[in-house]
Amino acid sequence: MKKVILLLLSGVLFGGTCLAQDGYTISGKIRGISITKVFVVTADFGRVDTLASTLVEGDKFILRGTVSGEARAVNLAFAGVEGQVPLLLENINYQVSVTAQGAAIEGEGPAVKLWKEFERIGHDYAVEKNRAEAEYKALEGEGNAAKVESLQFRLDNAYKQSVLKTQELIKANADNYVSAYIIALNMAADDEATLRAKYELLGTSARATAPGKAIAAMLDRYGKLIEGEVVPNFTLMKPDGNTFTLHGLPAKWKVIHFWAAQQGSSRQDNSDLVKFYLQYRPKGLEIVSVALDESAAMWKQAIGLDGMIWTNGSDLKGMESEIVRLYLVRDLPTYFLLDAENRIVARNLSFPELRAKMAELTKKKKKK
Repeated sequence: MKKVILLLLSGVLFGGTCLAQDGYTISGKIRGISITKVFVVTADFGRVDTLASTLVEGDKFILRGTVSGEARAVNLAFAGVEGQVPLLLENINYQVSVTAQGAAIEGEGPAVKLWKEFERIGHDYAVEKNRAEAEYKALEGEGNAAKVESLQFRLDNAYKQSVLKTQELIKANADNYVSAYIIALNMAADDEATLRAKYELLGTSARATAPGKAIAAMLDRYGKLIEGEVVPNFTLMKPDGNTFTLHGLPAKWKVIHFWAAQQGSSRQDNSDLVKFYLQYRPKGLEIVSVALDESAAMWKQAIGLDGMIWTNGSDLKGMESEIVRLYLVRDLPTYFLLDAENRIVARNLSFPELRAKMAELTKKKKKK
């Protein structure tokens, strides 16, 4: 049986301060687990490359190389073993201790120090958020609207301060790899305006890094999902095993409905969606429900239980589906409204917004 180590970011300990030098040296010792080879592989949103590798001699290994720029996000990978050690690699010396329980790393340069400054901002906001939520929970049932409003104001202010401090730190380190990497790590959670504002603070060098290019690519995808643009086509499997393409479905209007059978809250609109479909289907509307599920059985059962009598499809890859990336899906349920040529009429709608938009569109048609 293969031994497995699960090495998570929270389980990696950094310590010690090192001066920058011409290259990096990673000296490691392995205890209690059989490993024959160690690799340094990139892990920063670009193409995965192996930067260095070495054989383990006895229970020791040494890796040497040079990082271009301030730092590079990498993983230490181990032949024949599941799990990797994340590392913000700088041109300094590291001491690594690897066991079946995890890894400890000694070695800290300017990049990790900057990383910790960003981390501290997030930590301070999380503490204030948890404190406010605990106070809110204690108020439940009291009907103290003024206190609730005060808590919400405090929480909103804490969030604004965290955003402001993050932006100030990015601006002060505009050409630093770490700034681009931090933005890229959080870009799936940011809306377009927030992400674009952060990206605009980056300098030319940071934008040229792998995470900088990943941010630019994300913003480019946002640019392709604006009103009037044709949405990306996709092919999905129906519950009966046949396939369909979005662009191949004839309809005057198309609603792309992102949901997941496994997420109960994303099914909350389905009963109203049935009524909506019956109302507008005679006027040329078709719904395409894209299930971000992994279980075929759960998906098919939910379709039947919820009476979803329109076009249903899934690739059963959950949130790892390529469609999530193409359409920048964050919340479920969410809706896109398209015209007959698959151009966006409106996007990222809630169900009430979708219903209002269709009422507006059909009212305009009647006037003509």
